[in-house]
Amino acid sequence: MRRASPVLIAFIVMCVAAPALAQSARATGTVKDVGGKPLKGATVTALNSEAYPPRISSSTDDKGRWAMIGLRTGTWTFTAEAPGFTTQKAPWQVRVGGTVPIGFVLGRDLGPIPGALTKNIQQQLAAANALRDKGQYDQAIAAYEQIREQNPKLTAVNLVVGGVYRQKAAHETDPAARRALFDRAIASYTAALESDAGNDRAKAEIESTRTEAATSR
Repeated sequence: MRRASPVLIAFIVMCVAAPALAQSARATGTVKDVGGKPLKGATVTALNSEAYPPRISSSTDDKGRWAMIGLRTGTWTFTAEAPGFTTQKAPWQVRVGGTVPIGFVLGRDLGPIPGALTKNIQQQLAAANALRDKGQYDQAIAAYEQIREQNPKLTAVNLVVGGVYRQKAAHETDPAARRALFDRAIASYTAALESDAGNDRAKAEIESTRTEAATSR
């Protein structure tokens, strides 16, 4: 039986590897606090159970920048974490042709202070609303999510967050970024449904967002 030549073997390996390489993509972004200051040493993790490896992590540099390579195309869940700050998650479409950068804005973690958030909830909501009304959408979302994480019973905050994502999408000119924002809005409304399955407003907002996303392409 004749042995295959090294050249033939190399050619076969390249042919098998080419499809996998063609699906390899990268993701980049930043992690900042609500004041716009870059967070150095923050950890960003991407998860996709259908990919291999299913988990990829990166740390931010002194300018808050992070990057990942070798991601399979498709939807990944990105999580940004930093000591002393609240955690933020976001589903994001990863594409070979160019993934839209993901900008995380993390709010300060107030810590386990019993009753502290409840006493100040109106002031904190007012501050978040003010950021939203000024068009500072990333900062507003971070503020709302901080309120939600400190008081999980306020499931209605998910509806507000979904609305802010849609407002931001309305001002976004890049089609891919706009689709990603609509996806995050739907994820927020879905989170509201998970806490309250009979929430008719959440159901209506999901359908409305899907229609808005389809007509804005």
